[in-house]
Amino acid sequence: MIDWIMKRLLRLRRDDSAGHVLAQLIIGIFLISIIFLAAGLIIVPGTGKIFYLVGLLAGAALAVAAVINMYDALDAGLRLNEKGAATYIRNRSLLRIALAFVILLVAVFINIYAFVGVTLGLISIKLSGLSNKFIRRYLTKED
Repeated sequence: MIDWIMKRLLRLRRDDSAGHVLAQLIIGIFLISIIFLAAGLIIVPGTGKIFYLVGLLAGAALAVAAVINMYDALDAGLRLNEKGAATYIRNRSLLRIALAFVILLVAVFINIYAFVGVTLGLISIKLSGLSNKFIRRYLTKED
């Protein structure tokens, strides 16, 4: 199953080592989001579960979009000269930060559980990066 998912994810971008890391990060984001979902459905009371679910899905989708955006920005930055690359990568980073801020701000005004879900979805980027060695070794069996 994981091999099939990896092949599908590698179609997003190049099938090289960076493409494999991108696919592993996306798999990690989904797995960590599932863990957060299970924990949230146990902890969050009543109708807050719906807000939490929607917030977590939005946060995970934003996390996947951010990882793909980082990959594309770095890939394009390698083809530019030094000054152009620095400006391009900085602008793409600011765009990701602004988008995350707007989504978090909207989630705060909707419901506190939506905010928690979006925050956990965004944090899944970091946790996916930290768990990449586990994902590489045990799930994708590349190491």
